[in-house]
Amino acid sequence: MAACLLPCLALPAWAQQPDRTEAALLSGSPRLAAFALMRDRPAGQAPLLARLLHQEGMLRDGRPAPALLSRHLTARPLLRWDDNINGGIPGETLTVGGIDLTVSPESRARGGLVLGLAASGNARYRLAPGRMLRLAGQATAVYSPRHDLSRQDLGLGACVAQHLGEWRFVDLCGGYAFGRTDLSNSHLAWTGLRGSGLFEMAGGLHELSLGLRQTWRKDYRQAFADLSLDSALSGIGAVGLRLSAGERVDGHNAIRYRAGLSLTRPIRKRPVTFGIGWQREEGSTLFGTPRRDDIRTLGIEFGLTPKLTLLLAGQHRSSTVPMYDENRIMLDMRWR
Repeated sequence: MAACLLPCLALPAWAQQPDRTEAALLSGSPRLAAFALMRDRPAGQAPLLARLLHQEGMLRDGRPAPALLSRHLTARPLLRWDDNINGGIPGETLTVGGIDLTVSPESRARGGLVLGLAASGNARYRLAPGRMLRLAGQATAVYSPRHDLSRQDLGLGACVAQHLGEWRFVDLCGGYAFGRTDLSNSHLAWTGLRGSGLFEMAGGLHELSLGLRQTWRKDYRQAFADLSLDSALSGIGAVGLRLSAGERVDGHNAIRYRAGLSLTRPIRKRPVTFGIGWQREEGSTLFGTPRRDDIRTLGIEFGLTPKLTLLLAGQHRSSTVPMYDENRIMLDMRWR
């Protein structure tokens, strides 16, 4: 996987050289996009700027609060390759004290092509001058004809965002996620507080966010500190950096550290995103052996058409318990 993706990072000569406004529009951050349009004032973009400022609660339209600013509902088919549809164990054997133990066939990971549906929706309300309520939800259901397995996922989230003046914001958010596979169910609730600021430095435009987050799972809770930086750089594109650190949870293989770096830029007039990531999980033991997993991911996402994108990624999990060592290929067709 890495061999086919790394040459892409050289950015061929025919790739477009975006200015910083184009890069901001590719970043996925409405605030960074609005900041770039306000700073650079490109011709013909005044209506888009007004819409973005309106949706962030930075413009008033005379309507009494609360007021619905926008809403969006979508449903689309899914076509995906999943190496672990049932949430099973990757390895077939476990060695304990020199004795090889065999993982039951029912507990092993099953992979293959899955078909399904995805639905999502979001809405924005202005609660008061500069204060926004954002609601979002998504659900997916997939099925593997080869293994007669199904998988369902649900996510719900809400944020109250307060504009503090200039280009500073604070967001109070919470959410819930549920996942069901053939072998297990997962539940995750979370809440977090995040402060964000936008600024110009070294010719680029940047959005820096710092936050604290608390999560609750079925059998443990965990606190995180998060940092993110989104940058719009002329001639380069939209660069995103994500860092997280979580508290240690004894007895559970929990996420301790996470880092990710992405680059999005147009190639042949289509947005292309290159991404790399690393994650460490630790805290549990298995038959007296402390478990620590390092997960490395390398991927690319590109638009085939204005409505269709393709995600291709490779992931390697290296564990101190060899039974959990895993190599995964992820292939996902996404309709917008």
